[in-house]
Amino acid sequence: MDREELNIRPVLKWVGGKRELIPEIRKYYEFLKPNRYIEPFFGGGAVYFDVINTFGTDIKSSSIINDGNPDLIQLYKHIKTNPAEVILACGEIEKEYYTDGFYHIRARYNGEDKQKNIVNRYEGIERTAAFILLNRTCFNGLYRINSRGLFNVPEGRYKNPRIVDPENLYKVSEILPPEINIKNREFDEVTEYKKGDLVYFDPPYHPLNITSSFTNYNGSFGENEQKRLRDHFKLLNDLGVYIILSNSSAQLIKDLYENFQRFEVFASRNINSKSEKRGKIPEVLVVGKSILDLK
Repeated sequence: MDREELNIRPVLKWVGGKRELIPEIRKYYEFLKPNRYIEPFFGGGAVYFDVINTFGTDIKSSSIINDGNPDLIQLYKHIKTNPAEVILACGEIEKEYYTDGFYHIRARYNGEDKQKNIVNRYEGIERTAAFILLNRTCFNGLYRINSRGLFNVPEGRYKNPRIVDPENLYKVSEILPPEINIKNREFDEVTEYKKGDLVYFDPPYHPLNITSSFTNYNGSFGENEQKRLRDHFKLLNDLGVYIILSNSSAQLIKDLYENFQRFEVFASRNINSKSEKRGKIPEVLVVGKSILDLK
């Protein structure tokens, strides 16, 4: 299938999104003939959309996408099953945004304002629409929660931000896997792997330094979780699964995957609030043995 035919963009501006790195990542799967595609940290879904472009839409029916963020997975389930209602809800939330402001939407998303007063919390498709609006209007599309589980990213600086593209959202709805294959589990609770599956791990990145907030957007994913993921990677590698993993170039990651083949890639990252500290930074791709044996 021609990769230009689908022309699908992620609905969300997900921090650490892989659109820029797709050509580098694709080098390690475009020659495969995978049985299924599984992505345990789905995020914005850029790699999934490219996998569908690469292998054709038949693979979507068996694909499994997962994320530990329940609101994110609810968003994709709503987009899959009720795209028209999501679009309508986004229109209503956008009106509320222009009337009452970003922090009003954030407070209702959290169910609590800055003074810790209880407010009417968004639920259902209205919550999905609020998620989309906050993502499109907060600082750099960052998703970050505090120790109490509340979304605490400040407002970004945008003029007339586009909240939703209806045409693209319908395309995303069509290309997502069946609702039953859109899951909300921990990454190592996804167990449906078989030899010949293609699996891509894109976890919260380990910080490059002790003060970095680069990864703090999906709750707590610290050193112990990174070690659990390495063990999971090894298990799947031993099973003969086609497996690729992205992470930061932090020394911990290099040490954890020292017995696997690693490749350095460079990506533009705009998380830092100071423009002079933004730019291309090195990241790591770890590729499993089953892929390298065929390449």
